[in-house]
Amino acid sequence: MSSVGLALGRSTKGDSFVTSLVHALAQPLIDSGSRLITASVNDASDEDRIFEHWAEVGGISAVGLLDTRRGDPRVARLRSLGFAVVAIVDTTTPVEVPAVVVDFDASIAVLREFLAARSLPRAIYVARSDAGDATPPHRAAIAAAAAENVFEVLYVAHDTDSAIVTALSAVQSGPATLIFESDIQAAAAFTAARARGLRVPDDVAIISWSSSIVCQSTSRSITAINRRGGEIGTLLGGLALGAIAGEDPGLVSAPEPFVVVGETT
Repeated sequence: MSSVGLALGRSTKGDSFVTSLVHALAQPLIDSGSRLITASVNDASDEDRIFEHWAEVGGISAVGLLDTRRGDPRVARLRSLGFAVVAIVDTTTPVEVPAVVVDFDASIAVLREFLAARSLPRAIYVARSDAGDATPPHRAAIAAAAAENVFEVLYVAHDTDSAIVTALSAVQSGPATLIFESDIQAAAAFTAARARGLRVPDDVAIISWSSSIVCQSTSRSITAINRRGGEIGTLLGGLALGAIAGEDPGLVSAPEPFVVVGETT
């Protein structure tokens, strides 16, 4: 049985976009009689040790990379170990392996358009401060949008309680929209805001950077950006199967993101 390996940074734990991508990636592999093998890694050295381990034990024919960078040394390293490589890349990143091309700026564009149509005077993007070596690839797009005053960026601790306290303190000076990288934090912020007597969405509007079942199951549905994680995962799975079969599937474009409008905006 041929398997596909995927190393996931520990900072992606709880990321609903990555979770939906991984679940969708597994399905076409299962349907074809293959399987997905995942490993949690702390840093680049840890990831390389996982690659070596997979090469030693065998059974894995292809490895997927979720955050491929320009000139990424992991591509050559994986090839030297005998793996086929498939990847997810930004539109600005040249790559020589089969890849799903994701326009991270497109997610910012739909968010920008959505915010522009709303009446609250401020928008604050609430980002984790502890991403470390696994900095999410969309952070460059976030920084560019902040420079253009689309929103402010507020860096918070990863734990939900301190993140919510910090984020809600930022709206004491007046109404604002809070955009959370985490759907869990977005849901917690909604509950905390109402507990403080804040009106949602009049005093504080809430948006999740990733659409998920959590956003749909709160007492008021949370507005979210659907970045098409499941569909991207399915595309990556198809590329992996093609690469294992010795084909060169080339590049495929990810579908466009869109806003799922809920009751918190």
